[in-house]
Amino acid sequence: MSTEIYYFSGTGNSLYVAKELQKRISETKLIPIVSLLNIDVIKTNAETVGFVFPVHALTIPIAVKRFIKKLIWSHQNTYLP
Repeated sequence: MSTEIYYFSGTGNSLYVAKELQKRISETKLIPIVSLLNIDVIKTNAETVGFVFPVHALTIPIAVKRFIKKLIWSHQNTYLP
């Protein structure tokens, strides 16, 4: 099963958490959200997608919101009818 974890980290704490998850989940690829912000459409074929980011003022950071709006997840779950 392929997994992609997209992370957003300013101080490094979220990157640390993402790396710890990668150690525990096989076939996991870490992708920094900042590296994809200038792309209009972001496509993934991963079976599982995760997000790691800090909470700012009790909400999702603006950069993460922009990223999620651009993400297209093309994997179809074969377990659903």
